[in-house]
Amino acid sequence: MNKTDTTYLSSQISEEQIIGESLSYSALMTCAKGKEVYLKSDESPSFYFVKQGIIEVSYTANDTKITVALLGSDQFFGEIGFFDGGSRVRDIRAVEDAEIHVFDVAAMEKMQLNAPDLYCRLLTFLTKSICGKFRRVLEESEPLTGYGASLSTGGKSYDESQPIPAEFLKTAKWHQINEMVEGFKAEFFNISYLLQKDQSPYIMPEIRQRCMSLMDDFNNQVREIEDNIGDDKSREMVWGYIFKEAFPYFMRSRFGERTYYKPKGYAGDFNMIEMLYADEPAGDGKIGKLVDEWLTHSPAAKAIRGRRILLKNKLREFTGRLKDNQDTINIMNLACGPNRELFDFISDCDYTEKIDALCVDIDTEALQFTNQHVNTFPHMASIRLMSENLVKWALGRVQQKFGHQDIIYSSGLIDYLDSRLVLKFVNRCYEHLKPDGKLLLGNFSPNNPNRAVMDNILQWKLIHRSGDDLIAIFNDSYFGDQVEIIAEEQKINLFAVGTRKE
Repeated sequence: MNKTDTTYLSSQISEEQIIGESLSYSALMTCAKGKEVYLKSDESPSFYFVKQGIIEVSYTANDTKITVALLGSDQFFGEIGFFDGGSRVRDIRAVEDAEIHVFDVAAMEKMQLNAPDLYCRLLTFLTKSICGKFRRVLEESEPLTGYGASLSTGGKSYDESQPIPAEFLKTAKWHQINEMVEGFKAEFFNISYLLQKDQSPYIMPEIRQRCMSLMDDFNNQVREIEDNIGDDKSREMVWGYIFKEAFPYFMRSRFGERTYYKPKGYAGDFNMIEMLYADEPAGDGKIGKLVDEWLTHSPAAKAIRGRRILLKNKLREFTGRLKDNQDTINIMNLACGPNRELFDFISDCDYTEKIDALCVDIDTEALQFTNQHVNTFPHMASIRLMSENLVKWALGRVQQKFGHQDIIYSSGLIDYLDSRLVLKFVNRCYEHLKPDGKLLLGNFSPNNPNRAVMDNILQWKLIHRSGDDLIAIFNDSYFGDQVEIIAEEQKINLFAVGTRKE
C-alpha cells in the first residue's frame, strides 16, 4: 500500500473515531416512534447525531406536509442552525424509535477545553458536511429544470427550419412525404371549414369521425416513415420538415401544447397524466378539441389509463397476501405524480389501517395535489409525502433512510432513464425491499403505435423497452432472474415485477 492509500485509510478511520470520541461530550435523548423530536430553543442552540432509528424532517406548504429528509443512524442534523444561529422551521419526528445525541454550546466548549485536537477535527468534519449540503442546495436552485435536464431523454431536436436540398426534391421519397403532408394539411383545412360553417355548439358525429380518420391516417403514415427511414442521412431533414408542417395543428390541442412545451421542464408531469385520467378533451376551438380527443384517446393514452388499473390490482394482490401476518404494510411510490392508482387501491381496501405509504416526487405541486385528494374518501392509511430527486438518489448522490418496504413501484420514471441508470435505480430499490418484497417498474414497449408522433411531433421522447430488455436489466441487477413481465390491457405499457429473494 502506498503512502496515499495509507493516508486515505487513516483519514477514513479517523472520522469514525472523531464521532465516537465526540459522543462522550454529548447528552443522549430518546424519542418514540411517531413523536416529535424535542429540539432545544434558539437561545441555547444545539446540533444532533442520530445514533439509532430514523428521523423525518418536513415542512408545511399550502397545508401539505412535505418530507425533505429521512435521516438514519450515523447522520448529523441541525449543524447549520447551530453555527449561524438561524431559527428552525422544520418539523422533526421519529419514524422509528430513535436514540439521538445532543451537542449544545456547553458540550462544545467543554470539548474545546479538554480535547482541543478532537474539537478541531470535529469542526473540520462538520464543515465538510455543511459544504456538501450547500452544494446540493445550489445544484437544486431550480429543481424541476435540473431534474428535467438530468433525464436521459433530452430536449427538442429541431432548433430551426432547414432548407430541403435541391437534389432531395427530385427523389421519390420526397414526393411521397410531401404528398402525405400536403394531403394532411388540406383535409385539416376542409374539416376546419366545416366546423366554422356549423353554428351548433356541438360537433357533428360525421365531422368528428372524419377528423379521427385523418389523425389515424397521419399517425400510420409517419409510423411507416419511421420504420423505413432508419439511419438514412436524410432522417433529420425529413422529420424537421414534417414537424414544421404538422406542428401548428397539433398545438391546437391543450394536451399536445403542454406535452411539447413542458412547462415543468420535462414530459409526463402530473398535470399531463391528470389530463389523460380526466378524459375531458379541450383545446383551441372545436378543431383543437378534436385533436385533443384523438391524442387523449390514442393507444398510448389508453395504456397510461390501463396501467393505473393494473397497479391498483397488483397493490391489492400483493398486500392481500400480507394483511393477515403483518401489522403494517409498507408501500413506496417513486415519481408518484398524482397517485391515482394508490387512491384507487386504498378507496377499495378494507384494511387501510395497515397501509403505510411513502410517495416521492421532485414536484411539490404533485405532492400538494395528493394531499388535496387523498382524504376525499374514508380510509385509515398513513400517507407521507416526500420531495426528492430520484435520479440523484439512484446515482447515490443523496442518502435517504427510506426504510424497508414490502412494495416499491414506479409507473413511468424509467421511460426517461438510460439502461445504465435504470440498473442503478433497480439496485437502489432492491436495497430498500424486505425479503420477498416486490418492485414494479413500468416501461413503454416498442409496440407503441403512437411512438413516431410522440417522438417527432410532440417531442415526448420515451426510451421504449421490450420485455426481454427489461429482463436483461434485472438479470444484471441484485434481483437476478427473480423477475416476470406483465402488461396492461393494451400490451403497450409493460411492467417488470422483481422479487427480492434472500
